[in-house]
Amino acid sequence: MPRTIDDDCINCGRCVKICPVHAISKGEKHMEIDRDKCIDCYACEIECPTHAAYPE
Repeated sequence: MPRTIDDDCINCGRCVKICPVHAISKGEKHMEIDRDKCIDCYACEIECPTHAAYPE
């Protein structure tokens, strides 16, 4: 199950740096995860300081 990022995201970029498949990029309001690339490795969820990343 791919992860998603909600509006609690503060655009710190920590998730972008930790994602092993480069599935995360800056969106209009917050970081966004490409569902087709996400391998559900849980790294972004662990790294997120605001807990904005979670399973869909």
